[in-house]
Amino acid sequence: MKERNIGLISTLVCYTLWGLLPLYWHLLDGLDAIFILANRILWSLVFTVGILAATKQFKEVLAVFRDKKKMRFMIPAAIAITINWGVYIWSVNAGHLLDSSLGYYLNPLVVFALGIALFHEKCGPIEWVSLGLATIGVLIATIAYGAFPWVAIVLALSFAFYGALKKLAGVGGLISIAVETLLIGPFALAFVAFAPASHASLAVAAFSPLKSILLVLSGAVTATPLILFTFGVNRLPLSAVGFLQYVSPTLQMFIGVLVFREVLTHDRIIAFAFIGAALVFYTVGMVRRARRARLEA
Repeated sequence: MKERNIGLISTLVCYTLWGLLPLYWHLLDGLDAIFILANRILWSLVFTVGILAATKQFKEVLAVFRDKKKMRFMIPAAIAITINWGVYIWSVNAGHLLDSSLGYYLNPLVVFALGIALFHEKCGPIEWVSLGLATIGVLIATIAYGAFPWVAIVLALSFAFYGALKKLAGVGGLISIAVETLLIGPFALAFVAFAPASHASLAVAAFSPLKSILLVLSGAVTATPLILFTFGVNRLPLSAVGFLQYVSPTLQMFIGVLVFREVLTHDRIIAFAFIGAALVFYTVGMVRRARRARLEA
């Protein structure tokens, strides 16, 4: 129960930070999305390597690279999170934050299915009711979108598979982020060094000290919640991780409407109401399970 509670707190803090991230990326508006992504990868690498040097954990990183079983999951995990980061940054600065919010509302449904299919996790009737309500909410939002919601679909699938792959790899938070950024770092460096779009963004950043500072800090901003996420996903059922994720898109939705002035239609209000009801049901189920576990203990 203690490990579960630590995992719960870590995951909640992680999703709260992710929910607030659009405010950060919006400050980098005007820079190429892939350039921001490349900097995010490179400065995350610098940040994690710095912590590894301070804590003397390089041996653990090398051990993961030598472990073919773990690398079988770590390589696709690195690809999945790179796709997720890139689409997310683009959606924030292209005025599609509500679309990304829908994607992260959709994600727990994919995570829920993966939890049952890959890890044989069991859920009671109340969890199935909550899943059904959330599914109705997502269907309403998707139909109201009026076109194939590719931003939402890509974000939902990439992050769901990322979480599942991290759980299968079983690598600790800091070590995991170090391995991922080392895998994709060379590609990010090549883009920054040679791509014309990168050179144009570098010129813009050079004239704006704030943007330059934000790019450097993007490593810590990226790595911190990912470390918390890995810490939590290894201590909670994947289905629980999926439903807790609703914290992040809810914050994104409010930021999109109140700060970025995106339009929240009546259809989406109805969809979010269904998803809110699903959260209530799922919370009740979690409380009941925790109470039963305490009584059994």
